[in-house]
Amino acid sequence: MDNGGHDTGGLTTGLTRFAIVGGLGFLVDASVLTLLVNGLDQNHFSARAVSFTLAVTATWFFNRRWTFEPTRHRSKEYAGYITTQIIGAVINLSIYVLLIRLFPNLAKIPVIPLAAGALVALIFNFLSARRFVFDAVRGDGPEASAAIPNTSGFTYSGVDNLEAMQCAHRYNRFLTELVNQHVEGTAILDFGAGAGTFASPVAGSGLQVSCLEPDSDLRSQLSADGFTTYADLSQVPANAFDSIYTLNVLEHIQDDVAALSKLTHCLRQPGRLVIYVPAFNLLYSSMDRQVGHFRRYRRPELVQKLTDSGFRIRTARYVDSLGFLAALVYKLIGRGDGTLSPKSVALYDRFVFPASLVVDRLTGGRFGKNLLVVADLD
Repeated sequence: MDNGGHDTGGLTTGLTRFAIVGGLGFLVDASVLTLLVNGLDQNHFSARAVSFTLAVTATWFFNRRWTFEPTRHRSKEYAGYITTQIIGAVINLSIYVLLIRLFPNLAKIPVIPLAAGALVALIFNFLSARRFVFDAVRGDGPEASAAIPNTSGFTYSGVDNLEAMQCAHRYNRFLTELVNQHVEGTAILDFGAGAGTFASPVAGSGLQVSCLEPDSDLRSQLSADGFTTYADLSQVPANAFDSIYTLNVLEHIQDDVAALSKLTHCLRQPGRLVIYVPAFNLLYSSMDRQVGHFRRYRRPELVQKLTDSGFRIRTARYVDSLGFLAALVYKLIGRGDGTLSPKSVALYDRFVFPASLVVDRLTGGRFGKNLLVVADLD
């Protein structure tokens, strides 16, 4: 592919150039840090912030001239580039810490986990800069416009993906445990119950679960399983529930603020709301479009919406750290039709997701594929 001398089509050549530029960035980082700490007697934290910013700026400048085809939107390009580099730094550190925790003997030869973290971060930084910064900005923001499908209301069109997620036994068990851990009282509403994936095991723990599900076929199945069901929030009695949980549902609702406001009327005082949603619009992919997602969430955004609706936040943290990277890989090389392979889901659920929960403890919920928020009616 000819892009005015920029080899944006060759992955190997592009990655090599990206690595060379990264080496130059390291020299800038080390030189500025040494100057500020030893020459100007600055503290390590402020000096590190300055040196990192200057190093990232230098690599952005050289990469846009040598590695990637530059765009016309420099400010947007720079902001996206610096964001991906920060995420890459977090991934680098997380892998380093995780390997030492899992294999204590590596603490004696830290160069091995250091190299592993640096290699993964290098590949992540290259692919994310290529796909989510230069390609996306050059298209004048196609990712942003794609993040609002032409659907309305509370709908779900990804039946195949819903069936594929039935293979995620550990993931579904984890969500069930989250619900059982955080709900209060015994009268519980599953908001967006689907096929009862979570309603059945939650009810099995002794709680009185009712289900809101707009799809008539799924609602009929839930009724046949013995659940009290509702098609719409307008049908739910006021002050009827001690807790409401909603798992990967709120992103399907176009006016999520209105939905949150209506949920307050369904809860008794004090009431508990447990929300689990996809995180970061950076990860928005064909899969999100396929299943009718209007958005993915950032923690400050959802916290503000809940606070404005009259809730007090108890917990707000990101979940599934390694899933963040997996979602990026899916966006880069996944199926264009947005479907999930049951086999891939099962493999991720068996090997990656358990490790991801370990990484979550190390990162303190600072990033991840999903967002968990627990709030009380104030």
